[in-house]
Amino acid sequence: MRRRKARFISMFSEFSLVIGRVNALIGYVKTNPHDHFKYLIHLDDLIGIARAAGYNPVDTVIQVLPKETVNYAFGYGKIDEIANIIREKRINVFIVYNVLSSTQQLNLERRLSIRVIDRYDLTLEVFERNANDVLSKMQIELARLVKVFPYEKLKASIRYLGNRPGYSASGEYAYHSVVGSIKRRIKKLQRELEWRRLIRLKQLEERRKLGIPIISLAGYYGAGKTSIFNILTRLNRPVLGIPFTTLSSKYSSIKLGRNKCLIVDTIGFVAGLDPRVIDAFKLTLDDIRFSDGLILVIDVSDSLQIMEFRAKTCLSILKDLGISEDKIIIAANKIDKNTPDLNLKIKYLESLIDTPVIIPCSAHTKIGINKLAETVIKLVKPHSESNMPPTI
Repeated sequence: MRRRKARFISMFSEFSLVIGRVNALIGYVKTNPHDHFKYLIHLDDLIGIARAAGYNPVDTVIQVLPKETVNYAFGYGKIDEIANIIREKRINVFIVYNVLSSTQQLNLERRLSIRVIDRYDLTLEVFERNANDVLSKMQIELARLVKVFPYEKLKASIRYLGNRPGYSASGEYAYHSVVGSIKRRIKKLQRELEWRRLIRLKQLEERRKLGIPIISLAGYYGAGKTSIFNILTRLNRPVLGIPFTTLSSKYSSIKLGRNKCLIVDTIGFVAGLDPRVIDAFKLTLDDIRFSDGLILVIDVSDSLQIMEFRAKTCLSILKDLGISEDKIIIAANKIDKNTPDLNLKIKYLESLIDTPVIIPCSAHTKIGINKLAETVIKLVKPHSESNMPPTI
C-alpha cells in the first residue's frame, strides 16, 4: 500500500517539469475512511484528465471527513493549508474531484482568489478541446449550462440583488436578464437535440428494416476501443492516448463473413461520470442503447484491482442504459503486454456477467481479432430483430 502511494505521489514530480501549462492543485474530500484504494484510482483519472485539458498538476490535498462541509467542501483548517500551498507553489487553478455546489465553488474562489473547478467542469473542458462536430459541441454546451446555471444564478443574485432598493429595481431587472438568457439557451439546445434525436432514431429504424445489425464499441477511456475499431473497419482514426478523443459516435459499414453490419465507436467511460453529463449526451449514448450487440473493451494490462474497478464501472453504466448482458462481448484487450495473471483476470471477467463471452485479444498485434469478429457474427443474429428503437 505504501509503495502504491509513493508511486502515485512521485507522479507529481514529473508533472512539475512540464513547461507552459497552467499549474494546478488537486483536491479530494474522502468521505469513506475505509477506502484505501478506489480514491487513488479516482485521483489517477483526475490527473490524467487534467493533463489532457492542458493543466500541470503539481501537488495534491486530501482530507478525510464524514461529509463535505456546506460552505467549502473542505474544513476551515484545510482551506488555510490549501491557501498556503497556492501561494508557495504559484498555483493558478484548484481542481477538486468532488462535484461542488454553487455555494462551495463560489466560496472557494473568493477565499483562494484563483479559479476553482470540479471534475464535472474539467471533463467538459477536455470534451471541448476534442469536439470537432456540431452535435458534440451542442451536447457539451448543454451539459455546461446545466451545471453553471445555479452558479451564475448565485453570482447574479449577489451582484444585482444584494443592495437593491426595492421590488422591480434596476438590480432585479439585471438579475432576471442574466438568469433568463441562460434558461432560454438551455431550452433551445434541449429542443434542437431532441429533434436531432428523433431523426437519429428514425435512421436506426430504417437500418433495421434493411436488416443491417449495429455493433457498438464501449469501454473505459484508454482501453483501446478506437484501435479495435480501426482494425475492424480498416480505417485510421486517430489514437492519441488521451481521454475522450471520441465524443460523437463514428459509424462504419463493414462485412463480417457474408453479413453486412455497422460498427460504431462511442464515447469512453470514466468513473464518477455525472448523471447530468450522461443526460446531455443521451443522443450519443442512444447508439449504445439501441445496438444489436456490444463489444466492451477491457484493458487487461492494468493491475487486477484497477481492471476490476474499471470493468465494474463500465458494466454499471451499461446497466443504467438498459443494456442486456446477453448482448455483451468482452474484448480482453492488450494481452500482448506483460500480463502474468491473465488467466485470473479472465476468470474474474467471466464472473461479472451471467452469460460471459470473453475474447482475449490485442489491438496492437491483432491476436484474437478474427475470433472477435466471428463471435460478433454469432451474437447479432438473435438480437437484430428484437432491439428496434421506439417507433416514431
